[in-house]
Amino acid sequence: MIQLTWSPTKRGFLHGLLNCSLSFYLFSFQVHEKSILLPLLPVSFLALEEPSIFEWLIYNALLSMFPLLRRDELVLPYVALYGLFVLLYYVPGGRAVAREAGPFFPKLKSFALACSLFLHVIYLTITPPDKYPFLFEAVIMIFCFSQFVLISLYLNTEQWALSKTPTQMDTKKKSL
Repeated sequence: MIQLTWSPTKRGFLHGLLNCSLSFYLFSFQVHEKSILLPLLPVSFLALEEPSIFEWLIYNALLSMFPLLRRDELVLPYVALYGLFVLLYYVPGGRAVAREAGPFFPKLKSFALACSLFLHVIYLTITPPDKYPFLFEAVIMIFCFSQFVLISLYLNTEQWALSKTPTQMDTKKKSL
């Protein structure tokens, strides 16, 4: 909010909304899996400017809700929604090649997607030990939490970097 006060912009406002909602999710007491839907609205508004972060957050949000959806026997709608997102996101000729979030980002994203696929397969095929019945849910949540923390760190640094660029109000003041 301090950054928004110093240099208010539309993009900074969207970053502020996303950072607040993601912080609310990460640091709330007794978070429910569905609470990840809260940050998905502001990241949807930033989807054209930050498509990599949008994709990364959607994939991890879906994965974090997977144990809940499996418990409610909604695996088929989950797979359909996941497939629909992939089809719409990668539609040929649908969007221009966007800038990546950094040089390490494609490798990190590939590693995270491979881990996500591995966790899906393990969760669906292997029965956890009787001593630890919620082992796989815990591993999925730890993995998703680590991804959300990385996304949050990136978005906070991105928001603070916005204050270094001149705002529209600053350029109008200089031209007068």
